[in-house]
Amino acid sequence: MSVPANRSVPCPRCAADLAGGPVELSALPQCPACEVETRVVLFPAFDWPFAEAVRAELVVLTGEATCFYHPQKRAHVPCDACGRFLCALCDLDVNGAHLCPQCLETGAKKSRLPELERERTRWDRIVSTLLFAPLVLCWVLLPLTSLVALVVIGWKWKAPPSLVSNTRISLGVYAAVAVLQFGGSVFMWWLIFAGPHTLTTTVQ
Repeated sequence: MSVPANRSVPCPRCAADLAGGPVELSALPQCPACEVETRVVLFPAFDWPFAEAVRAELVVLTGEATCFYHPQKRAHVPCDACGRFLCALCDLDVNGAHLCPQCLETGAKKSRLPELERERTRWDRIVSTLLFAPLVLCWVLLPLTSLVALVVIGWKWKAPPSLVSNTRISLGVYAAVAVLQFGGSVFMWWLIFAGPHTLTTTVQ
């Protein structure tokens, strides 16, 4: 059931109610009570109706199912994860799924609820470090690091993407770079170690 939103706004100086609709409040030059100069800026949600909260009901009949966390409350729904009966107070709706507080906390800690994730590992940044750091620090490791980068890309290709960017595109680009880097570094190693020996043998 929807209930009309509260139309009153308290004066920041005398706490008197500044009643009226959005148009009247926005045009209000001063507080009617203390006459202090006033400027009211309203968010769009000021006009929205709000839903009346569902209250947890007390058990009224013997033998009725009760809440796992509140034995004196009537059961409202079972938890979709663990099956425990929950009252309306303990029923936590997460994208249509009914969860108890414990399952919600466990799911958030173990990253089982994507809706509650606040961070994810940026595997594309790890791969980019493997590809470009050896170019500056120690280029002789390029065959190994590029191969490790390809393994990481294959391993984490289907991992959940970043919350802020499309990591799948980055991984695809880095895969091409890793293949070129691996092939080029192996060819350089061959030139360094096998090239002079081959040249000497041909001259003799």
